[in-house]
Amino acid sequence: MEKLIKDIIEVDKIHRAEVDALMREKEKINDFIREEKKRLKTQLQNASKSDIMKFKADIALDLKNKKQEAITESEAMLAKLESSFKKNKETWIDDIYDYCIQNK
Repeated sequence: MEKLIKDIIEVDKIHRAEVDALMREKEKINDFIREEKKRLKTQLQNASKSDIMKFKADIALDLKNKKQEAITESEAMLAKLESSFKKNKETWIDDIYDYCIQNK
């Protein structure tokens, strides 16, 4: 009977050691999962920040281009208006003068 108790104690020690080893392995896995979660979260945040910065840069460039187009278009319209004014200035003055004289 004493041998049976010793054998049971020995088997218990062996299995306890195996359980402890498995618990340590489980804890390592849990630690690894936590670290990977942190790493992936950081990676995703950095990618998101990078995408946002790229989007902002694209918008800024587009705004700059649209602003330049608007300036070019307004300058062209102003030149056209000035040309039309210079071309028709005397005619308009004469027409206004004639209208004022006739309706006196």
